[in-house]
Amino acid sequence: MIVVRGCAFRPDLHYHVAHNVWVQALGNGEVLLGATSFGVALAGEFVSFRPKPAGTRVLVNGSVGLIELWKTMVSVRSPLAGELVEGNDAAAKNPALINKDPYGTGWLVRLRVADWAAAAQGLVTGAAIGAAFEEAMRLENFDGPEKQ
Repeated sequence: MIVVRGCAFRPDLHYHVAHNVWVQALGNGEVLLGATSFGVALAGEFVSFRPKPAGTRVLVNGSVGLIELWKTMVSVRSPLAGELVEGNDAAAKNPALINKDPYGTGWLVRLRVADWAAAAQGLVTGAAIGAAFEEAMRLENFDGPEKQ
Protein backbone atom coordinates (compact mmCIF):
# COMPACT_ATOMS: atom_id res chain seq x y z
CA MET A 1 0.00 0.00 0.00
CA ILE A 2 1.03 3.56 -0.64
CA VAL A 3 -0.04 5.81 2.24
CA VAL A 4 -0.38 9.56 1.77
CA ARG A 5 -1.55 11.69 4.72
CA GLY A 6 -3.29 8.70 6.27
CA CYS A 7 -5.04 7.54 3.07
CA ALA A 8 -4.07 4.21 1.52
CA PHE A 9 -3.76 3.55 -2.21
CA ARG A 10 -3.21 0.15 -3.81
CA PRO A 11 -0.22 0.40 -6.17
CA ASP A 12 -1.72 -2.19 -8.55
CA LEU A 13 -4.71 0.02 -9.40
CA HIS A 14 -5.06 2.98 -11.78
CA TYR A 15 -6.37 6.30 -10.43
CA HIS A 16 -8.09 9.39 -11.73
CA VAL A 17 -7.03 11.99 -9.19
CA ALA A 18 -9.56 14.73 -10.03
CA HIS A 19 -12.53 12.31 -9.86
CA ASN A 20 -11.12 10.50 -6.80
CA VAL A 21 -11.78 7.09 -8.34
CA TRP A 22 -9.72 3.97 -8.92
CA VAL A 23 -9.96 1.56 -11.85
CA GLN A 24 -8.97 -2.11 -11.94
CA ALA A 25 -8.70 -3.98 -15.23
CA LEU A 26 -10.38 -7.38 -15.02
CA GLY A 27 -8.66 -8.66 -18.18
CA ASN A 28 -11.78 -9.29 -20.26
CA GLY A 29 -12.46 -5.77 -21.55
CA GLU A 30 -14.13 -4.93 -18.25
CA VAL A 31 -13.00 -2.80 -15.35
CA LEU A 32 -14.14 -2.15 -11.81
CA LEU A 33 -14.44 1.46 -10.68
CA GLY A 34 -14.56 2.63 -7.07
CA ALA A 35 -13.95 5.57 -4.75
CA THR A 36 -10.44 6.22 -3.41
CA SER A 37 -9.75 6.28 0.32
CA PHE A 38 -9.05 10.02 -0.10
CA GLY A 39 -12.45 10.53 -1.73
CA VAL A 40 -14.07 8.56 1.09
CA ALA A 41 -12.28 10.68 3.71
CA LEU A 42 -13.40 13.90 2.01
CA ALA A 43 -16.99 12.72 1.64
CA GLY A 44 -17.55 11.38 5.12
CA GLU A 45 -20.35 8.89 5.68
CA PHE A 46 -22.26 7.64 2.65
CA VAL A 47 -26.05 7.59 3.01
CA SER A 48 -26.89 5.93 -0.29
CA PHE A 49 -25.40 4.83 -3.59
CA ARG A 50 -27.52 4.70 -6.72
CA PRO A 51 -25.71 3.32 -9.78
CA LYS A 52 -27.11 3.94 -13.25
CA PRO A 53 -28.74 0.87 -14.80
CA ALA A 54 -26.84 -1.84 -16.65
CA GLY A 55 -26.57 -1.05 -20.35
CA THR A 56 -26.10 2.69 -19.80
CA ARG A 57 -23.54 4.15 -22.22
CA VAL A 58 -20.97 6.16 -20.29
CA LEU A 59 -18.90 8.94 -21.81
CA VAL A 60 -15.49 10.03 -20.53
CA ASN A 61 -16.20 12.15 -17.42
CA GLY A 62 -19.80 10.95 -17.52
CA SER A 63 -21.79 9.89 -14.48
CA VAL A 64 -22.09 6.24 -13.48
CA GLY A 65 -24.29 6.93 -10.47
CA LEU A 66 -25.07 9.13 -7.49
CA ILE A 67 -23.73 9.03 -3.97
CA GLU A 68 -25.77 10.72 -1.28
CA LEU A 69 -23.92 12.23 1.64
CA TRP A 70 -25.63 13.75 4.66
CA LYS A 71 -26.43 17.05 2.98
CA THR A 72 -25.59 16.66 -0.67
CA MET A 73 -25.66 14.40 -3.71
CA VAL A 74 -22.45 13.73 -5.62
CA SER A 75 -22.25 12.35 -9.15
CA VAL A 76 -19.64 9.62 -9.52
CA ARG A 77 -17.66 10.37 -12.68
CA SER A 78 -15.90 7.84 -14.85
CA PRO A 79 -12.57 8.67 -16.49
CA LEU A 80 -13.38 6.01 -19.12
CA ALA A 81 -16.00 5.63 -21.82
CA GLY A 82 -17.87 2.37 -22.04
CA GLU A 83 -21.00 0.49 -21.13
CA LEU A 84 -22.11 0.02 -17.55
CA VAL A 85 -22.31 -3.73 -16.99
CA GLU A 86 -23.49 -3.63 -13.38
CA GLY A 87 -23.61 -1.54 -10.26
CA ASN A 88 -22.52 -3.02 -6.96
CA ASP A 89 -25.85 -4.13 -5.46
CA ALA A 90 -24.20 -4.84 -2.10
CA ALA A 91 -22.91 -1.24 -1.88
CA ALA A 92 -26.30 0.09 -3.00
CA LYS A 93 -28.01 -1.87 -0.20
CA ASN A 94 -25.31 -1.08 2.37
CA PRO A 95 -23.40 2.12 1.44
CA ALA A 96 -21.24 1.74 4.56
CA LEU A 97 -19.27 -0.82 2.51
CA ILE A 98 -17.89 2.08 0.48
CA ASN A 99 -16.53 3.69 3.65
CA LYS A 100 -15.27 0.44 5.19
CA ASP A 101 -13.73 -1.25 2.14
CA PRO A 102 -13.46 1.13 -0.85
CA TYR A 103 -10.93 -1.11 -2.66
CA GLY A 104 -12.80 -4.37 -2.03
CA THR A 105 -16.47 -4.98 -1.33
CA GLY A 106 -17.22 -1.25 -1.67
CA TRP A 107 -16.47 -1.03 -5.41
CA LEU A 108 -19.09 1.00 -7.30
CA VAL A 109 -19.58 -0.19 -10.90
CA ARG A 110 -18.28 -2.58 -13.51
CA LEU A 111 -17.76 -1.14 -17.00
CA ARG A 112 -16.97 -2.66 -20.40
CA VAL A 113 -14.42 -0.49 -22.20
CA ALA A 114 -13.43 -0.72 -25.85
CA ASP A 115 -9.69 -0.14 -25.48
CA TRP A 116 -8.30 -0.49 -21.96
CA ALA A 117 -4.70 0.19 -23.03
CA ALA A 118 -5.65 3.55 -24.53
CA ALA A 119 -7.99 4.42 -21.65
CA ALA A 120 -5.34 3.67 -19.04
CA GLN A 121 -2.97 6.26 -20.54
CA GLY A 122 -4.76 9.09 -18.73
CA LEU A 123 -4.66 7.40 -15.33
CA VAL A 124 -2.04 7.46 -12.57
CA THR A 125 -0.48 4.21 -11.39
CA GLY A 126 2.60 2.80 -9.67
CA ALA A 127 5.25 5.17 -8.38
CA ALA A 128 3.33 8.28 -9.57
CA ILE A 129 0.41 7.67 -7.16
CA GLY A 130 2.02 9.19 -4.07
CA ALA A 131 3.07 12.48 -5.66
CA ALA A 132 -0.25 12.89 -7.51
CA PHE A 133 -2.36 12.46 -4.38
CA GLU A 134 0.03 14.50 -2.22
CA GLU A 135 -0.56 17.43 -4.58
CA ALA A 136 -4.35 16.85 -4.61
CA MET A 137 -4.39 16.79 -0.81
CA ARG A 138 -2.28 19.94 -0.62
CA LEU A 139 -4.75 21.74 -2.89
CA GLU A 140 -7.67 20.56 -0.68
CA ASN A 141 -5.84 21.57 2.53
CA PHE A 142 -6.32 17.97 3.62
CA ASP A 143 -4.16 16.90 6.57
CA GLY A 144 -5.59 13.41 7.03
CA PRO A 145 -8.87 11.58 7.61
CA GLU A 146 -8.83 12.01 11.38
CA LYS A 147 -8.50 15.79 11.04
CA GLN A 148 -11.50 16.34 8.77
